[in-house]
Amino acid sequence: KNAKGKSQPKGDGKGDGKGKSQGKQKGKAFSGKGCVAGVDGKKAAACDTVTEAKLRLPKEVVARLAKQANANAEQALSSMPDSESKMAKVKSVRIMNLARLIREHDANSGGGGVKRALEEGVEGAPGKRPKSAQDEVEYSDKHGRSFSLREIVVNFANVGASYGVKVLGREGTGLFDWDGVRKACRFLKHERGWKVTGVINENYTGRDQAQGGNNSIRLPQDIKQLCDGDVLETPRITTSNHSSADDEMTIKCAYRRNSRFLDNDNYRDWLTQLHDDKIREWLNTYQDLLHTRYFFDKATGDFDLIEGNVPSHMLAQGIKNVDKKALWTMNR
Repeated sequence: KNAKGKSQPKGDGKGDGKGKSQGKQKGKAFSGKGCVAGVDGKKAAACDTVTEAKLRLPKEVVARLAKQANANAEQALSSMPDSESKMAKVKSVRIMNLARLIREHDANSGGGGVKRALEEGVEGAPGKRPKSAQDEVEYSDKHGRSFSLREIVVNFANVGASYGVKVLGREGTGLFDWDGVRKACRFLKHERGWKVTGVINENYTGRDQAQGGNNSIRLPQDIKQLCDGDVLETPRITTSNHSSADDEMTIKCAYRRNSRFLDNDNYRDWLTQLHDDKIREWLNTYQDLLHTRYFFDKATGDFDLIEGNVPSHMLAQGIKNVDKKALWTMNR
């Protein structure tokens, strides 16, 4: 016993008396709350990320990220009734969120090597993603222009509002959050290797949960950098005829680039009422190829695309209806 009467951990008879028991305790201290043996692969990987980060990141950084991960988990599952099942789910989501936040922190700071790999052009780095068959098609549009499938125009307002509703659970006014835009742009640039162009209303302000607080701010610089400065502002127009000016601008910017465009609006009104005949025909013909849809995972906050199962080369030819059985053996 020590001077305070507490039992000391037993040693293994070697060295300074710090034995196996203490070694196990030390390992457990860095294992990450909620990380246990026998978990599924994704959670095990998340636990490894948390464990490794606790060994290298400053304690205050880990504490800040853990606090945000906990808040995200509690908010994502706030609709569930209190129960043991909910507590277990919150723990699981918290670990997954914390691992994601650590990866994002590393990507922004270069600490995890992602930013460095991008700059050095390391094979396999996110920004150096090999060209996919779905990113290249040999066909041209009806005006003889090649498709730019590695470029995408993003409607920031649609993405930010969707994140506010689906992940943060916001209702009424003030749905938008810049962090949703950040996640989308980071995925599109680093995971897909695409050039991102943003479209947002002029002088637009919104909350940013990544920075904390409820103050509305202008476009964050890190998001602008993800777009390489290519963020286009839609003029503030008050007439009802121009109430969806950012949608129209998104479509027209994509047309000029002959590129993808990201927005979960179905654009039914623009398919029939777009004034420019050439652009309206282009939208009707190639919407299935170029109109890119997305979703946010409520539990983790992650962004991903909904891409369908018809090969790009067929959509580029205007072929939309394909027998499902034919897809089993069709070339990608």
